[in-house]
Amino acid sequence: MKVIIFFVGGVLAVLAFLFYVKNFLLTPENLFFFTLEVKDKTFKETVNQVVKSLNEKGLKVIRVLPMSEVIHSRGIKDFPNYTTVLACDIEEKKELLRKVPFMSTLIPCSVVIYEREGKVYITAPKEILFIKDYSEELGEKYTRLLENVYERLRIALAQVAGEK
Repeated sequence: MKVIIFFVGGVLAVLAFLFYVKNFLLTPENLFFFTLEVKDKTFKETVNQVVKSLNEKGLKVIRVLPMSEVIHSRGIKDFPNYTTVLACDIEEKKELLRKVPFMSTLIPCSVVIYEREGKVYITAPKEILFIKDYSEELGEKYTRLLENVYERLRIALAQVAGEK
C-alpha cells in the first residue's frame, strides 16, 4: 500500500512540475523575448538611456518610434507609453540579409520600452532559437556575429534596467 501511495505521490509531483514549466516557464514570451523591469527610472528616461546605451555599445540606433504618441493622436488617450527603438545598424547587415533574408527579424534589432501597471519594461527578441535553426545557412561567421550583437544588446539593456 505504501508503494502505491508513494508512486501516486511521485506521479502527482511530476505532473505538477510539468504544469508549472508549461504554464510559467515555457511561455512564448519567455521563449522568444528577453524582458527586464526597469528600476528607478521614468519611461522617458528609460527611452533616452536605451538609445544612448545602444549607441555606446556600437549598436547604432536607426529610429525611435513613439508608438503611444501616434495612438494618442488618434484619440485613444488611455493607451500606455510604448516606444520601439530600431537599432543594431551594423556594417555586415547587407551581407547578412542577402545571405539569410529571414534574419531581418533580428537585424535591425527591435527594442520595445513600455509601461504596464505603473512599471517600465524593456523587451527585445532572443536570438538563440533563430540561430539554432538557421546556423547552417548562416555559417560560423554570421552565427558568431549575431551572438555578439545580441550579447552587447542584452548588456546594454541590463545596464539601463539597473541589472548590472
